[in-house]
Amino acid sequence: MERRQALARNVLRFRVSSGQKVLAFIAFLSFLALSFSIISTNKSSIAESRSLTSATAPAASIIYTQRETLVYTIRLTQWLDQQIPRREVQIARALLAQRLAVINTDGKSVGQSAPSGYLQALNMTDSIVDNGSPGILSAVDHARLVQLLNPEIEDLISQARLLVSEYQISVDNQLTSSAKASRKGDFITLLLLILFMTISGAWFLWITRTSIRQFKVSKSLMLAESERLELLAEELAATNLIVHELESLNASKNEFISNISHELRTPLTSIIGYVDVLSTSMQIDEDSKLDEIFQILDRNATILLSLVQSLLALSQLDSPNKRDSFKPTDLLTVTEDAIFILQSEIEKKGISVKLNYKAEDPFIIDGDSGLISQALINLVANAIKFSFSTKVIAIDLVRNLHPDARNTISISIQDYGIGIPEAEISHLSERFFRASNAVSEHVPGTGLGLAIVAKVVELHGAELKVESSLGSGTTFAIDFPEYLSPVEVLILNRKFDLLAEAIVGIQVDGQLLLKAKLHEYGGALGFYEFGEIGEELLTLSRSLKDVEKVADPEVLRARDQLVIRMKEAIPIREMGESNVE
Repeated sequence: MERRQALARNVLRFRVSSGQKVLAFIAFLSFLALSFSIISTNKSSIAESRSLTSATAPAASIIYTQRETLVYTIRLTQWLDQQIPRREVQIARALLAQRLAVINTDGKSVGQSAPSGYLQALNMTDSIVDNGSPGILSAVDHARLVQLLNPEIEDLISQARLLVSEYQISVDNQLTSSAKASRKGDFITLLLLILFMTISGAWFLWITRTSIRQFKVSKSLMLAESERLELLAEELAATNLIVHELESLNASKNEFISNISHELRTPLTSIIGYVDVLSTSMQIDEDSKLDEIFQILDRNATILLSLVQSLLALSQLDSPNKRDSFKPTDLLTVTEDAIFILQSEIEKKGISVKLNYKAEDPFIIDGDSGLISQALINLVANAIKFSFSTKVIAIDLVRNLHPDARNTISISIQDYGIGIPEAEISHLSERFFRASNAVSEHVPGTGLGLAIVAKVVELHGAELKVESSLGSGTTFAIDFPEYLSPVEVLILNRKFDLLAEAIVGIQVDGQLLLKAKLHEYGGALGFYEFGEIGEELLTLSRSLKDVEKVADPEVLRARDQLVIRMKEAIPIREMGESNVE
């Protein structure tokens, strides 16, 4: 059974193997790598987009430069053909120079990025133009410059074309490099994605398989446990039926004993009465044997009547709900009534009873006065029966105060008789048990009196104590819980818990909160019978100001002294239950 329960606990708690943990860790690492790769690819895409964007401005500048170059060459050709003056050529050259001075996004001017052949061709044309005549070119200069300028114009045009083509090649190389880097990043990302999906899928399948297996085992265990619970329920139902039958039999037994006791008590009382009439009306002085017969009849009839009454009392005590009749009862009054009832027996035995108590003390308990009276009558009757003549039976009533628990009312009955063997004291509450020395000395009794006392004590939540010494006497003592009102019961059950709560509650540093806590618990503790501590808490609370700050060291020291006193007021057993540090 213990092995099954241990297995059930292990199965019902989902368990992950070491391999599954390692695989989950690898999947997590692959996820991190995949995330890093995606982020890197995104950064590369952003950089490529920026590079393309930055390439737009240089491309426009180169196109404009090429256009200005063509305009310049056209002006050169027109000047060489004597169609326009040199000033027009110089204006076109100035516009081209402005275009070459434009700064691109890479921080360089268009002229700095131009090929060296292009710049050399410009320089050659500039020197030729500078050596020409102002205005319209003369016939002499025309013949001289045609051979020089035409090759340079063609070279300048070809270099302008190279300016665009070289930039295009540069941009193509940049785009190709970016595409290769992007393809590489995408390939790595794809591989990492495949790796992550593969590992995650394997881990998920592994976990699913483990969960299904554990579910199947758990299901079988739950079915087995359900069957076991059904068997236990059937056994419980059968046991409950037996209990009901036993309760019914016990009730029938009590009813039978009660009925038979009532039926036997009447004829026994009649027998005792007629034996007494016969013993007093007949002349028995001359016949001692007849006198002995009457004494035997009277003694045995009395014993039998006592037995019947004791059986009736026990059957009534065994019936349920006897506590329903409990109410505040004055134990002193009940004790005085018991002594009064037994007064004739006391006088017949030639002994005396001394009742000791403090008149100012209350002796109120919660109980059934009839049952308590019956128990006290049995104890006092035993003390009378077993005491030697001329002795004194001492009955003491004492109210015991317990600061950390419920007060008790103690009654002790001390006789000076034959005593009880020490080994037999623990058996006194057993039904029909009688001490061996009482039997050997032929002291009459039924062995039920102390059983009735023990049952009454148990019903009242009291405690029975016995001290005895052979030949010196016996003392029976009962400690009854003192009667408490519902409010007093609430206070008793709550007082130490509240004190422990207050100890924790006032250990704060903020002055405003400390003031509120001291005021709250000070009033509550005063109601719960800690008046002095409560007043000290209130006094300290009244000395504090309503400010939001940490309390002064002197205030905290005073608070800590109060905490020490409060802890000392809690009994050790209550401290363990309250967990006050």
